[in-house]
Formats: sequence, C-alpha cells, structure tokens
Amino acid sequence: MNATLLVERVVVVTGAASGIGREIVFAMAGAGANVFAVDRDGRGLEETCSLAEGSSAVPLVLDLLEDGAEKRIVERAVDVWGGIDVLVNCAGVFPSSPALELADREWDLVLGLNLRAPFLLSQAVARHMVGAGRGGTIVNVASAAGAIARPGVAHYCASKAALIMLTKVLAIEWAEHDIRVNAVAPGLVETPGVGDLLTTEEGRREHEQKLAKIPMARAGQPREIAETVIFLTSDAASFITGHTLFADGGYSAGHTFRG
Repeated sequence: MNATLLVERVVVVTGAASGIGREIVFAMAGAGANVFAVDRDGRGLEETCSLAEGSSAVPLVLDLLEDGAEKRIVERAVDVWGGIDVLVNCAGVFPSSPALELADREWDLVLGLNLRAPFLLSQAVARHMVGAGRGGTIVNVASAAGAIARPGVAHYCASKAALIMLTKVLAIEWAEHDIRVNAVAPGLVETPGVGDLLTTEEGRREHEQKLAKIPMARAGQPREIAETVIFLTSDAASFITGHTLFADGGYSAGHTFRG
C-alpha cells in the first residue's frame, strides 16, 4: 500500500485494541494518517498505539455505550488535530446464543454496540464534517453475516444487516455534503476472538465446517481487511459511496463443500 496514501488525514478508528481494528490503525498510520484510536480496553489500546508505525496514533479509552461517547470522541479529535477526515466504525461484539434462549440484555448489548453506536458516532462526525465544509469518508465494518444467515447469532446477523442498510441511507443523505459512506463485510477472519472459539473440540469442528464453505479455502487475515478499508477511505475510491465490499474469500458468492 502507498505509504502516503492518507498523508496528514485525521482518522478515528473504534475497536482499535485488537484484531481487525488494531490492523486498521497500523494500516492507517502506515499510510500517513494521524489516527485517533478508540476502545474500552486500555491496555490493548496502548499496545496498538505503541506498535503503530508511520504517523501518530493517539489512544482514547472509552466505552462506546456510555451516554455522550460520540461527542467526547469528536471533541477530543478536534482538540488534538483540528478536525476529522475519516471515521472507521470497527467496534463490535459477536456472542452466540440460540434464538429461543437469547436474553434481552444480550440482544441490547449487540444491537447497541454494533448498530446504535456506529450511527451516533457517524452522525456526530458527519455534523462536524458538514460544519467544517470539507467533506470526508466513513467506513462501517459490517460482516458477511449481514447477508448470509447462520444459526446462533440472530442478534449479530440482524445488527450487521441493519448496518449495511444504514450505510446506504447515510450515503445518499450525505452525498450532497461530499461525505462518502461505505462498508466492508468481512467473512471468517483470524482474530483473537475467533481464536478463542478454537479452544474446544466443538469450536474447532465448527471452524473446519466454516472453512469448507469458503471458495478460497482459508480464513482471512486482519491485515487484508485493513487494506480494504484503506482503499475505501482513499481517493482511489472517490466515486464509490453506499457500497458494501465483501472481503470473505468468496463466501457470499456461493458455498463450496469439502470434507
């Protein structure tokens, strides 16, 4: 990736303490951006920022479910760098529960972090961008689960499907302000969260079943998702808005069955 693709742009990344969010911070900093990294995991966030190479990466430890979190993020980013050019909504959770056993508290948690928080932060950032009069770009990290249903994650699938549609609505509403809004929909990616699921025999068996349905016959790497985000936020994607780019090894195109 061009090391100066996003030079001096100010980028806010949520979910930055690990996994895909961490790799997005690395990729953004490496592309020349000044990154404002947000997560509730303070230790992981400090590690992310200390390991980022290239431009600056500044941490903000914050729970996105707190009232007014979106306002604090915008205010701090503006205080530190004078504005925001790019927002990447990456924070999310993916617990698993059968629909008949799904507790309302777990439903509210997933929809709150995966849908409500991205909307509120996008709204706050877009208000800033409109006021600054210089446009910008927003990328929502959705999921292939927003288009391809699977059992045990009714709340997660619903939240990501809604995030994909929210992306389209915001794109058409904010196009007049020169704000592009797109989404990336990863498939199976080797993140710490996925790794945690491989600690049991059942988890490993389910993982192999998932791999068998992916045409490319492998999981993705967080860096590959980060590079996709870089593309959508760069001038190389200047005529793209309202689009969801599936980075899933062909999973959403159709399934293969091996083994």
